[in-house]
Amino acid sequence: MANNKIISSIIALLLILLPESLGNSTQEISENSPQKVKVGIWLVNLQKFELSTGSYDVDFYLWFKGKGDVNYEFMNGRASSIDIIKKDKEYLEIRVRGTFLKSLNFKDYPFDKHRLTIEIEDKNLDITQLIFLPDLEESGIDPFINIAGWNIEDWKIESIEHQYPGDSSFSRIIFSFTIGRSTLSSILKSIIPISIITCIAMLAFFISPSNYAQRIGLGVTTLLAAVANHLALTSQIPPIGYLTLADKVMITAYGMFLYSLMISVLLMKLVDQKKNEEAQRLNRRAGIMLPVIALILILGLVLLT
Repeated sequence: MANNKIISSIIALLLILLPESLGNSTQEISENSPQKVKVGIWLVNLQKFELSTGSYDVDFYLWFKGKGDVNYEFMNGRASSIDIIKKDKEYLEIRVRGTFLKSLNFKDYPFDKHRLTIEIEDKNLDITQLIFLPDLEESGIDPFINIAGWNIEDWKIESIEHQYPGDSSFSRIIFSFTIGRSTLSSILKSIIPISIITCIAMLAFFISPSNYAQRIGLGVTTLLAAVANHLALTSQIPPIGYLTLADKVMITAYGMFLYSLMISVLLMKLVDQKKNEEAQRLNRRAGIMLPVIALILILGLVLLT
């Protein structure tokens, strides 16, 4: 009986202490786990998108849902004004106007698309202390937003781990959206003009070889027009160290002009030597070779770049 009483007392004591012990362990794990804050962005407006610098002015709402104070900062830009809309212990909403930067890729110019971002991190708390979660349900872009010359194609918001030199890494929220040029507008303003100029230059093959002076004059005039068109195209983007789609189109056109002028010079020599029949045959063959020359130029640019 004495032994049974001792065992019963030990069991009762364990039942009293065990919940307390489990509670302390749970509390310790909770205190050591990172704080989670939900972040959302609603884009209101986009202004002054500068291709030369890759800068863009944005106006958007930003909110944080979660306990504790978030000491946020913008990683790819700076806010010019911040207005607090609502603030309490578990919620902060602000309206931000600022200028942001992004490295742009012009390889597909004039059909280029650019993915612009708003990137946010906490200044002090690393990923072991704070994790940002994207608010997918409420984030987005105002349907009435309008960007002159550009169309907004899609958007997304995501959370990533950003690693810094050493062992430190921070949770980063990235709100991104893609803008692209109107395809029809790009064709009408960029491709159609040089296509018309090139077709006019190729009309030289319908001119009699004996009129070589007119052929050469036509070729030089259209070449100057093509150069002016090329300068107008490249003036809209910053200096870059690679070829754009517009450059490739223009190089193809220059190759066609060079081919036409070379044939005109050869015809001039044959006509001056009174070899009119040979000049006629050369002109016919050169005209037939036009599509082949154009295809070789295009394939060469594609393979080399």
